[in-house]
Amino acid sequence: MLKKLTTLSLVLALTACANTDALDANINKLTNKVDALSAQVSDLETQQKATMADAKAAKASAEEAAANAKAANKRIDNVVASYKK
Repeated sequence: MLKKLTTLSLVLALTACANTDALDANINKLTNKVDALSAQVSDLETQQKATMADAKAAKASAEEAAANAKAANKRIDNVVASYKK
Protein backbone atom coordinates (compact mmCIF):
# COMPACT_ATOMS: atom_id res chain seq x y z
CA MET A 1 0.00 0.00 0.00
CA LEU A 2 2.82 2.38 0.88
CA LYS A 3 4.55 1.64 -2.43
CA LYS A 4 1.38 2.41 -4.35
CA LEU A 5 0.88 5.65 -2.45
CA THR A 6 4.49 6.68 -3.02
CA THR A 7 4.28 5.81 -6.71
CA LEU A 8 1.02 7.72 -7.05
CA SER A 9 2.51 10.75 -5.29
CA LEU A 10 5.53 10.67 -7.60
CA VAL A 11 3.33 10.42 -10.69
CA LEU A 12 1.17 13.30 -9.50
CA ALA A 13 4.24 15.41 -8.74
CA LEU A 14 5.67 14.78 -12.20
CA THR A 15 2.32 15.45 -13.82
CA ALA A 16 1.94 18.66 -11.85
CA CYS A 17 5.34 19.87 -13.03
CA ALA A 18 4.49 19.11 -16.65
CA ASN A 19 1.15 20.90 -16.33
CA THR A 20 2.84 23.90 -14.75
CA ASP A 21 5.13 24.28 -17.74
CA ALA A 22 2.18 24.12 -20.10
CA LEU A 23 0.26 26.51 -17.90
CA ASP A 24 3.19 28.94 -17.85
CA ALA A 25 3.40 28.77 -21.63
CA ASN A 26 -0.32 29.48 -21.92
CA ILE A 27 -0.05 32.37 -19.48
CA ASN A 28 2.82 33.83 -21.50
CA LYS A 29 0.80 33.51 -24.72
CA LEU A 30 -2.21 35.15 -23.12
CA THR A 31 -0.06 37.91 -21.65
CA ASN A 32 1.38 38.61 -25.10
CA LYS A 33 -2.11 38.69 -26.59
CA VAL A 34 -3.33 41.07 -23.88
CA ASP A 35 -0.33 43.32 -24.49
CA ALA A 36 -1.03 43.32 -28.23
CA LEU A 37 -4.71 44.09 -27.67
CA SER A 38 -3.82 46.89 -25.26
CA ALA A 39 -1.55 48.42 -27.89
CA GLN A 40 -4.32 48.14 -30.49
CA VAL A 41 -6.82 49.78 -28.14
CA SER A 42 -4.37 52.59 -27.50
CA ASP A 43 -3.87 53.09 -31.24
CA LEU A 44 -7.62 53.07 -31.82
CA GLU A 45 -8.14 55.63 -29.06
CA THR A 46 -5.54 57.87 -30.69
CA GLN A 47 -7.20 57.46 -34.09
CA GLN A 48 -10.63 58.13 -32.59
CA LYS A 49 -9.40 61.35 -30.98
CA ALA A 50 -7.89 62.46 -34.29
CA THR A 51 -11.14 61.62 -36.09
CA MET A 52 -13.13 63.60 -33.53
CA ALA A 53 -10.82 66.59 -34.01
CA ASP A 54 -11.22 66.31 -37.79
CA ALA A 55 -15.00 66.10 -37.43
CA LYS A 56 -15.07 69.19 -35.22
CA ALA A 57 -12.89 71.06 -37.71
CA ALA A 58 -15.14 69.99 -40.58
CA LYS A 59 -18.23 71.10 -38.66
CA ALA A 60 -16.65 74.49 -37.91
CA SER A 61 -15.71 74.89 -41.59
CA ALA A 62 -19.23 73.98 -42.69
CA GLU A 63 -20.75 76.47 -40.24
CA GLU A 64 -18.35 79.18 -41.44
CA ALA A 65 -19.20 78.40 -45.07
CA ALA A 66 -22.92 78.58 -44.27
CA ALA A 67 -22.46 81.93 -42.52
CA ASN A 68 -20.42 83.26 -45.46
CA ALA A 69 -23.07 82.07 -47.92
CA LYS A 70 -25.81 83.73 -45.88
CA ALA A 71 -23.84 86.99 -45.77
CA ALA A 72 -23.21 86.80 -49.52
CA ASN A 73 -26.90 86.19 -50.17
CA LYS A 74 -27.79 89.26 -48.08
CA ARG A 75 -25.33 91.37 -50.06
CA ILE A 76 -26.80 90.08 -53.32
CA ASP A 77 -30.33 90.80 -52.07
CA ASN A 78 -29.25 94.35 -51.13
CA VAL A 79 -27.70 94.90 -54.55
CA VAL A 80 -30.83 93.59 -56.28
CA ALA A 81 -33.11 95.67 -54.04
CA SER A 82 -31.11 98.83 -54.65
CA TYR A 83 -31.00 98.14 -58.38
CA LYS A 84 -34.78 97.84 -58.64
CA LYS A 85 -35.36 101.18 -56.96
